[in-house]
Amino acid sequence: MHLFKYAILLLLFNISPLKLSAQIETQASVIERIDLGIKYLSEKNHAKSLEELIGAKELAIREEWYSQAFNASLNIGNNYYLLMDYGEAFQYYLQAYEIAVKHLSARQEMVAFNNIGVLYTEDKDLIKAKKSFLKAYEIAKKLDDKEKIGAYAINLALLGNKMGELELSEKYIDEGLPLINDNLILFLSGEIARAENLLLRAQYVKAENLALKLLPQINDLSILRDGMTVNDRITVLLILTQVYEEQKQFKLAQKYALLARSSRKDIEGRKEIYNHLARLYYETNDFVKAMAYKDSVVIATDSLYAIKNTALFKSEQVKFQIHNYQHELSESKEKLQGERQFFYGLIICVVLFMGFLILVYKYNSLKHKQQKKIAELKLAKEKNSHLLIERQNQERKAQVLLERERFKNELDNKNRELTSKAMFLSSKNELIEEIVQTLSANTQIETNAVLKKQINELKKHLKKDTQWDSFFVHFEDVNQGFLDRLRAQHPNLTSSDIRFTTFLYMNLTYKEIASLLNITPQSCRKRKERISKKMNIASNLSIHMYLSSI
Repeated sequence: MHLFKYAILLLLFNISPLKLSAQIETQASVIERIDLGIKYLSEKNHAKSLEELIGAKELAIREEWYSQAFNASLNIGNNYYLLMDYGEAFQYYLQAYEIAVKHLSARQEMVAFNNIGVLYTEDKDLIKAKKSFLKAYEIAKKLDDKEKIGAYAINLALLGNKMGELELSEKYIDEGLPLINDNLILFLSGEIARAENLLLRAQYVKAENLALKLLPQINDLSILRDGMTVNDRITVLLILTQVYEEQKQFKLAQKYALLARSSRKDIEGRKEIYNHLARLYYETNDFVKAMAYKDSVVIATDSLYAIKNTALFKSEQVKFQIHNYQHELSESKEKLQGERQFFYGLIICVVLFMGFLILVYKYNSLKHKQQKKIAELKLAKEKNSHLLIERQNQERKAQVLLERERFKNELDNKNRELTSKAMFLSSKNELIEEIVQTLSANTQIETNAVLKKQINELKKHLKKDTQWDSFFVHFEDVNQGFLDRLRAQHPNLTSSDIRFTTFLYMNLTYKEIASLLNITPQSCRKRKERISKKMNIASNLSIHMYLSSI
């Protein structure tokens, strides 16, 4: 029913350090590190324990101190066992077993088999656990170690109870108990295995009497201090619970189940107790408590998963710390090896360097002369290259200046043509305007309808002249993009404003612009001020300068 209780007893037995006399001081330090690792293990400081044990193991293997290597490997496995990382624990137990087989005696092999059996039991692989325990038991028989034979026989009996091999379990109990009679703790464990066997074989009265006999002895604090565990007491209480449940004495069964519950602290053990209590309260028709304990089973299961996940996380943390320690140790070894190689290499280099200096001196003298000559040639080449590049740059600059001058001249010529055309238009308009004014002053014109009509046509011609359209097309060809940029920057300007600013851009006088637009110079000045405000031109900046910058 509780195979784990005796497995823990054997595990604690295997944690005890192997007290070996040190052959030399270095071997003694390895033993001290193993003892220190075991001390940290008993204090559940797994990170420090593993650090000491792994360091001791590596040194022991390197120096071929196999007893220490075995002991370190076994206790590294014990650390991972207590961390509930059974896979990692199995690897180190297997390493301990391989060391025992290759280099040590059957006694160490026996211990390794027992611990591997414990792991298989925790993994619920009872068949493999039985094989491991049997091998440990058989080796104990070959060694004729009475106490170990008895201890492993009880182990097999507990496993047999778990597997339902009750007659075989009884045989192992009968064999083992006389051999461990002098060891009170092992003997009580054997009696618990017998009580469990009697319960499973439905011999309830015998199981009850034996359990009631064992309970006061286990409750003895001195025995608890010597090595009996709380789990052993709970096992006996649960045996009594099941006995009274089978005998339909539910109140008594409840009493012992509650005692077991108050003693059990771990979640995994409480699951079984909660199941017992749920059944017992159901039998006594106390359905509320029965359901409460059923719920407790679910809660305990969830808590158990959380605890196992926490233990796994803690185990991974310890693994990381150990991996980090191993990495640092490896780096330290590599550094030491590198320093040695550097020292040997330095000696060789010093010897070679003296001879090399003579060759280097001669070589450098020749090389210096060659380099000086090459440097002079390179300097001359670079100087010529710089002169050539400078000449090419000057030619390019001159070409750019010439191109700019040519473009400026072309632009000036075209603007002069535009100005000439604008002046021609202006002169033409002035002539027409003078003719119109002269004719309009003649009083005979008022009576002549034909002449009056022709004068009006001339006035319309002054306001609308198609030649102005061709003028602006020509202006846009000469000053490409100016009108588009002007419209983009000042979209609020009208077509009339744009025509006026075009004349200002060409730097025409008020009189010339007035003649072209058929308005007075005073009107031109006011119109210029209005457009300047419309374009938000600063007062200290002339409109012609502003337009030239667009």
